[in-house]
Amino acid sequence: MVERKDVEAALEARRELGQAYEPEIVDAMVDKIERRLDERLRGRRPAPAPRHHYYETRLALGSIGLGIGATAVSNGMGSAGIAVAIVAWIAIAVVNVAYALRR
Repeated sequence: MVERKDVEAALEARRELGQAYEPEIVDAMVDKIERRLDERLRGRRPAPAPRHHYYETRLALGSIGLGIGATAVSNGMGSAGIAVAIVAWIAIAVVNVAYALRR
């Protein structure tokens, strides 16, 4: 991270300048180390969060079950039942798409 020659140069500067300049020498060395750390951290990309397919499977199967149930209930309602089934399936699709886009 910080090269040996940099540390040796800081120590030599401290010997030549004396203790009066020690805080400035230490601060300069700390600044150099922090800059190098920042450069290294900027080069790294965070790992993507793992996807849990378990929850996606539960959502998909639960949605299908609810859709089948809503269709079965609306079956005996005539033309109004068809509208209820269509609205239920659209709502289920919207929930599933929103969940997929959120991940």
